[in-house]
Amino acid sequence: MRAVAQIVKRVEISVLDGLLGVKQPNRKFDERLTKRKTANIMNDTQRDNIPWQTQAAIYGAGVFSFTMVLISTLIIALLAVQLTDSEFLIGLIVGSRYFLTLVLSIHGGALMDRLGTRRVMIAFAVVAVIAPFLFPLALLLPFAAGISVIILLQMVAGVSDAMVWVGAQALSGQVMQGRRRYVGRMTSIVRLGAFFGPSLFGLLWDNAGIWPTFILMGVWSALGLLCVLKIPQISEEAEMVSSAPVRVADLVPRIADYLSAFRLIAIPAVALILMVTMVRIGATGIQSSFYVVFLREVEISAAVIGFLIGFAQLIASGGSLMAAPIARVLHPHWLTICAVFMTVVTIAITPVLVFGAPLWVTLLLLAAVIGLRGLCLGISQPMEISILGRAIASTEQGKGAGLRTTVNRLASSIVPPLMGAIAEVVGIRNSFFVMGVGLLVVLSLAVIFVKCNPSLGDKGDS
Repeated sequence: MRAVAQIVKRVEISVLDGLLGVKQPNRKFDERLTKRKTANIMNDTQRDNIPWQTQAAIYGAGVFSFTMVLISTLIIALLAVQLTDSEFLIGLIVGSRYFLTLVLSIHGGALMDRLGTRRVMIAFAVVAVIAPFLFPLALLLPFAAGISVIILLQMVAGVSDAMVWVGAQALSGQVMQGRRRYVGRMTSIVRLGAFFGPSLFGLLWDNAGIWPTFILMGVWSALGLLCVLKIPQISEEAEMVSSAPVRVADLVPRIADYLSAFRLIAIPAVALILMVTMVRIGATGIQSSFYVVFLREVEISAAVIGFLIGFAQLIASGGSLMAAPIARVLHPHWLTICAVFMTVVTIAITPVLVFGAPLWVTLLLLAAVIGLRGLCLGISQPMEISILGRAIASTEQGKGAGLRTTVNRLASSIVPPLMGAIAEVVGIRNSFFVMGVGLLVVLSLAVIFVKCNPSLGDKGDS
């Protein structure tokens, strides 16, 4: 029966690819390479302990790429507030960072599976270093041209940082086999690093101005590039270098790669993580855009806003270490849903916390709620990465991470402009409530999905 199922699957894939005009690859070569890659990965990863040098390099690449997302959203939001009063245009500028990532995340993940994760990470890390230095130059142009260039740079910088982070996630599956101990450690260190990033750059923005801020952003990305270069070449990538040298055709997106990635959605655990991730990132899209704008409107400084965002990441670091122990008590699927529920509620109630009380009371309330949000973020993220890593084959980790990032960026691209449009109709305060309710409706669908699927929740494996 298993052999018959495999034959049916191959025929189904061939028919679908034929209808879409996809050229069939050399399957015999691919099968031989896949077998060698799988054997090599098992040799590399079936050890109780991963060398600390390898861990440090992967964690470092993750820290500087992930924190740049938080840093850039803070700085670009502050820059957009200076450039325009239009909430929709502010949302468009902030959200544009994810437009290109939305289209190319799966392609980038497929390149990692095909050409080697480390090699692809190096290429994107170089671009991530260059991009920040170009933002201040855009301000020298006329208004319309300057806005257009900033949006273009946002897209390029966004996809570059995202691909380095996707690579770190893929390596957590390839090298660390999605084990919760290592994934929790990685996300904890990443969140700890994210505490310092927004705080430092918010302070720099208040005291040094635009040019020094963007120059330091370039230096920050350069440190990430250094970490990527320190990642050792695992044996499966050495096999790729000798068997599949880089060609120009490899750099062009393939429909077959997208089809292969989207087929992963048929796995119930993957479908669940994509739904939950979209909700979590949607709430983060609120924080990265109009949370900053709203707090600036009530005259809270950039340094304080940066501290609040960083404080959430500091608490998230502890939450990431708590995730694995809690998952032994509460099933990972339900734990992830509960944590994401709280990330939505804690950002949606932000306007309620600003009601004319003394400033120290307001800041204390904001810190407490954003800290609780950070704790839940810290718990949910390693669970998402671990569940996804365990649900798919080791040779498809790049596509899996790319698919998850595509969903992330879809939410990140849609939420800021959508919330900006809503804010222009009902005001910024009410837009928090409208977006919160909408995200919770989507999350309720995930709850129904787990209840109805026999392979999820307490009924299946984690």
